Amino acid sequence: MTAFIRSLFESALKTNRSLELAVITGCLRVSRESIFTGLNNLEIFSVIRSGYGEYFGFVQPEVDAILAAYDMEDKRRDVKKWYDGYRFGNAEVYNPWSIICFVKEHISDRDALMAPYWANTSSNSIVKSLIDQIDKGDAEIKEQLEHLMNGGSLEKPIHEDITYDSIFDSKDNLWNFLFFAGYLKKISMRQEGTTRYLTMAVPNLEVAYIYENTISTWFDQKKKSFQISPLYAAIEEGDTGAMEQEICGFLEETISYFDYGERYYHGFLAGLLKQNEKYRVLSNRETGLGRADIILKTPRIRGGRAIVFEIKAVKRFCDMEKGCEEAVRQIREPKYEEELKQEGYGEVMHMASVFSGKNAQ
Repeated sequence: MTAFIRSLFESALKTNRSLELAVITGCLRVSRESIFTGLNNLEIFSVIRSGYGEYFGFVQPEVDAILAAYDMEDKRRDVKKWYDGYRFGNAEVYNPWSIICFVKEHISDRDALMAPYWANTSSNSIVKSLIDQIDKGDAEIKEQLEHLMNGGSLEKPIHEDITYDSIFDSKDNLWNFLFFAGYLKKISMRQEGTTRYLTMAVPNLEVAYIYENTISTWFDQKKKSFQISPLYAAIEEGDTGAMEQEICGFLEETISYFDYGERYYHGFLAGLLKQNEKYRVLSNRETGLGRADIILKTPRIRGGRAIVFEIKAVKRFCDMEKGCEEAVRQIREPKYEEELKQEGYGEVMHMASVFSGKNAQ
């Protein structure tokens, strides 16, 4: 195949008198030694070079003109959050495929929701490879990914000459490929000696969706290997110390994002509790005078057991006790117990769960 491609490029690009200019595109450069032998004087413009940066996607005036042409100026803020953020050279650009798909869909349905159009065009296997490294126990990559998912940035040496066959030679190469393939954006670049360092971040909500979806799929698979029975035993016995130990252990196995907000912990705990078939798990259902975060119910109502969970997330570890008191107050005020006993449940338990980072109480 190499010999064929080399012959094709040489005939089409070097000895072709009918051709004035040719452009070859791709997310990574092709190794010159194997493919371009016989073809020289190529100009390489990667996404970190300033030349032609604005042609890798749509710039802001172009997106504004497209939205105006289809009377969609009211969508500008959402479009920017979802599809902007790439910085090629000195130009900030939007993902052109996503913009075109967005406009096309909203022409027929003005109320259509925002969607990850680019995410659905490939298998996103490189992100899965990143998760695979974490699954093998790479704590460093796990910590760095969590930092990126929570809005942080990451500085790594950048290598423009990276090729497909060297992606997994080092961790730096993996991050390089994520950048050149569009899963990270450039924040800034500096040089120290002969090495260039690139500060990178997640570009927009569309790419964040890819990471989140991949992480969620991985964790759903990983949960199947968790031994959940000790947690349920601790809940039923009211052993809060054992509950805390079990939940903290599970938290250490996860990849956290959304800046550890209540939404994250709610989904995390509900996902764990659904592993046991003894209870039905109800999430955010109307109960009593308010909306309980999670309720466990035995299938048998008369004389059965119901367990109400109120979840709180706090920024600082020292605020966990205060958060616990607030959670207990919220359980008592809506009178969840009274409502559940009217349904026929003989035993109603209350659990206040407070989280801070990977700590649970």
